[in-house]
Amino acid sequence: PREQWYAEPVKVFDNLYFVGTKVHNAWAVTTSEGIIVIEALFSYAAGPEIADGLKKLGLDPVNIKYVIISHGHSDHSGGAEFLQHQFKPHLIMTAADWDLVERNKRDPTPQRDIVATDGQKVTLGDTTLTLYITPGHTPGTLSMLIPVKDHGQPHLAAEWGGTVVTTRTPAPMLESYVKSAQRFSDIAAGSG
Repeated sequence: PREQWYAEPVKVFDNLYFVGTKVHNAWAVTTSEGIIVIEALFSYAAGPEIADGLKKLGLDPVNIKYVIISHGHSDHSGGAEFLQHQFKPHLIMTAADWDLVERNKRDPTPQRDIVATDGQKVTLGDTTLTLYITPGHTPGTLSMLIPVKDHGQPHLAAEWGGTVVTTRTPAPMLESYVKSAQRFSDIAAGSG
């Protein structure tokens, strides 16, 4: 039921908006040349949360130019095909997670687009995000650095791409997760 997952959109920084659910995050970064969306949510939530959420915030979803998906699980990628079909943005995921999405038969499959690389810069207008491959939650999880502004003052936000590990997570994936977390922590600290 909608009341269990729906969350109102909210402005977090001058150029960063939360358009996610009560359980899953999704973000919109506004730039001088359009919008970068981070995460596509479950397929049922992409329309009400991302598209309608942007409208509630006074932003036009037609201006979505990129959708960056941290990993291929349905709660982050399920709405990708909807966003791609409705607004024609470029979709960005790692090769491993494009493969994961293409194997998933529960959600409509988006057309494979940009394959992310480690350290890749995604620039739209006056804003550049930097992507890092941080395997562990999935083989191709993406984490990123996002420049934000608070009352005009620049800051740098770090977005970790996948947090859940369980007792069923294979040991090699756990080891990879730990190494990725340490690496990304060092990258974020070193970047300010």
